[in-house]
This record gives sequence, structure tokens and C-alpha cells, in this order.
Amino acid sequence: MQLSANSSLLWYKLANDQKDAHMKLFEAQPTTARDIQKFKEEISSIKSVDDLMKNRSLLKVTLSAFQLESEIDKTAFVKKMLTEDPNDDKSLVKRLVEPRWTKLANALHGLNQNPDFFQNQDNVNAILNGYKTNEFEKFEGQNAAGVRESMYFKRIAGGVTEVSQILADKTLMSVVRVGLGLPDSFQSLEYEQQKARLEKEIDVEDFKDPAKIDKMIERYLIFTELNNTNPAANPMLSLFQPASTGFVGPQPISINFQI
Repeated sequence: MQLSANSSLLWYKLANDQKDAHMKLFEAQPTTARDIQKFKEEISSIKSVDDLMKNRSLLKVTLSAFQLESEIDKTAFVKKMLTEDPNDDKSLVKRLVEPRWTKLANALHGLNQNPDFFQNQDNVNAILNGYKTNEFEKFEGQNAAGVRESMYFKRIAGGVTEVSQILADKTLMSVVRVGLGLPDSFQSLEYEQQKARLEKEIDVEDFKDPAKIDKMIERYLIFTELNNTNPAANPMLSLFQPASTGFVGPQPISINFQI
């Protein structure tokens, strides 16, 4: 396949093949360097959830570590997630069943009992590593549509053990839906209908195979690029049938991920 200079698949391959060089460029950005340095300097002063909530810059880095930076202004909601016991069946995070919030609540719950939580360098590093990973994927995603989502999928998909985990994660769901050639209207189906369809289309055991994960990502990026391209300018589009929703891809069929 010949890839254009603005190809989503090309930029995704470059992001992986030249990761070290790209990471240096990312870390050299003034905003990134400033946020990391400020977090390192001030995090040891955080002794409680209230302290963290009062420091917007540290809270931004913390939320970004779990891909939740866009939620920073939902103050009451964020505080509830940070203070409730994530193992309590009545807690909001337990009822919400959203992977990002679950990970945040589990990772930060210790701050409620231990004022020296951030004296532990492992806890500090966990936040910083998560922040760098998320922001780096956003940085790479500026180059072409679908790149950030593909990098996230590559990182997370290996831990998927059931279809409900895909449905609960909007990014995983987007990559799988587009990669399978399912139209936008699929998202309007009832939850159980979506689940039943996906259980027919995919075998979650395939996500244990990096080659099959790569195959899904490749399909996702190809269809993403096609859907963001002027049909008159791309003869490849004639190979696909457009659905009534405007989604360009094959008619939904079961996919064999055998390489």
C-alpha cells in the first residue's frame, strides 16, 4: 500500500518506529516541561484530596494521567470519585463502570488515609508516567486523525478480557467499531444489542495476539483516513460502499483476524 504524506497509517507507523526521537521533541515542549517540573516540585506538599483539589495545575496533571483532563472543571464529581471507596458497591465509581474513573479512584484512594501518600516516589512516578503517556499520545495525534486513538488501543487492548470492557471504553469502542466497518448508527442500538453483535464479530482472545491488535488498528486507520478524505480526490474510495450514515467502509461482516 502506498501511503501519502498525511496518511494516518503512516504517522502511526512513524510514531512507533521513531518513538524515542518523537518523545524527546514532546518532552522539550515548554508547556510539557513546565507541567512536569511543577508537579515534581509541589506534589510532596499534597497531604489530602482537598489539597489536590485546590491546586489546579497538579490536579490537571493527575487527571491527564488517566485521560480525564477534560473533566477538571467538574469539581464536585471529581472529588466524589477521589474520596469514595472504589470497592464499595454503592460508590459512584463502582456504579459508573467507566475504566478511566475506576483506575483513578483505585490509584488515588490511598491519599484519603495516608497524608504521606505522595512521599512515596512510586506514587509520584505512576502519575507522571501516566501523564507523559497520555500527553505524548495527544502530541502524536496532532499529525493525523486516529493516531492518538490507535496508540491508546495498542497500549490497552491486550488487557481486554470481555466485550463489556470495550463497550465501557469509548476509545476502544471507536477503534473496534470503525475497524469492523460498523456504521455510526451502531452506537444508537441498545447496550445488549451492541454487546451481542460484538460478541459475534470478535473473539476477545484475539487481543492477546499483538499481530491481531495491529490488524485491527490498520483497518481502523485506513477507514478513518478514507472517511476524512474527499471522495473525488481518492480513487481508493471506489473500492468501498458508503453506508447511508456517510461512513465509508465495507458492509458490516464478521472479520477474520488471522494474519
